[in-house]
Amino acid sequence: MSVMRNRFAPLSLAAAWMLASAAWFPSQTGSVFVLWAQAPSSTKDGVYTPDQAKRGEALYAKNCASCHGTKLEGKNQAPPLASGEFAMNWNDQPLSDLFDKMQTSMPADKPGSLSAKENADILALLLRENALVAGTKELSADPAELKQIKFLAGK
Repeated sequence: MSVMRNRFAPLSLAAAWMLASAAWFPSQTGSVFVLWAQAPSSTKDGVYTPDQAKRGEALYAKNCASCHGTKLEGKNQAPPLASGEFAMNWNDQPLSDLFDKMQTSMPADKPGSLSAKENADILALLLRENALVAGTKELSADPAELKQIKFLAGK
């Protein structure tokens, strides 16, 4: 029995050393367990695809342009969606906050009538028009995933 216990001792020591090292050498964020957790991303990491933004163009034209303008410039009471002001209003917020606002209150004449996927495509267009780079993976329509993406203003 003692022979079996000794055989696993090196593994136990290795695991203990890894935890101790993490405690003695914390990451720059101050979190000891950053090595094991996926860091949140931001809109500067290419979180949508060009094809997704292209799909968003057609959806935007049909559902949003009458209020927000054909070039996302804003009209009457509807604010611009491609401007420094727009970006600063959402800066440092989880992308899920903007997505939730779209999902529950837009379009103004038919709130909640667009699917989550359609809103994700429109959101991809908004990111593109706010000078945020595209990537290779489509923007998710899952609020939990969008909560992990921070909106950071372009440039």
